[in-house]
Amino acid sequence: MSTNPADSAPSARRQQTRERLLDAAVEVFAEDGLQGAAVETICARAGFTRGAFYSNFSSKEQLFLVLLEREFERRAQDLAVKAEELEPKLRERSGCVSPAEAAKYVAEFFAPADDATAWFVLEVEFLLLALRDPSIAPDHHEFMDRFYASIAGVIERVIAAAGRRFVLPAERALPVLSSVYEQALRASALAGADASGAFERLGDRIAELLFALTEDIDDGDGDGDGDGNATGDRDAATGGPGAGDGDPDPGSRPGPGFVPPARMRLF
Repeated sequence: MSTNPADSAPSARRQQTRERLLDAAVEVFAEDGLQGAAVETICARAGFTRGAFYSNFSSKEQLFLVLLEREFERRAQDLAVKAEELEPKLRERSGCVSPAEAAKYVAEFFAPADDATAWFVLEVEFLLLALRDPSIAPDHHEFMDRFYASIAGVIERVIAAAGRRFVLPAERALPVLSSVYEQALRASALAGADASGAFERLGDRIAELLFALTEDIDDGDGDGDGDGNATGDRDAATGGPGAGDGDPDPGSRPGPGFVPPARMRLF
């Protein structure tokens, strides 16, 4: 997805102009939506003329895609910073974190650093743009896949610091966690000034999901029974190949009927 009308890097002054236009666009898109937002309104909010706008962006839609790239990159960077702060705390606890504490950590980790409404509007507007314009649809899928890939390593490191690991590839687990996050984001955006409760509940819900999507790694197989055979135990739970026969298959993954082992703990 190409978002920069110029091949060369912008000068410092031009970059400052672009940033002011992007900052203004966040507010205007949140208020009027992508379709309702006018270039003139964005320019007026930023304190520039239409000429300044079109010297930096070819269209309102092109500005939107640049803005989306910036905001998702900021989100990934924010998660990386939070992970660096959280990992030592989890290691100090040696994985001994209560469900209530886990929920608190999750809520703090996933809560947006900035206005939740603006973040939610950008996501929804991007989806609507892809639905209206078939040429954008592939970019939407590619963009989201790229975003998940950019944060997968960060999430896996935090999970590992808590003494756990995903029971399926991280790129498949993250969309599941993201769906719950987006529900909280939507509730927060709709609640406005009373939005704090949405992310408190988010912690509880994602912590519950982590029960099912991760496993303990203390005993080497993650099932908590000390037999060193994670695959056989998961097959026994799902009725899959090699159920209970102790024949590990590194390539196997839990199916739709996967049930977390009874002794699985959250953190």
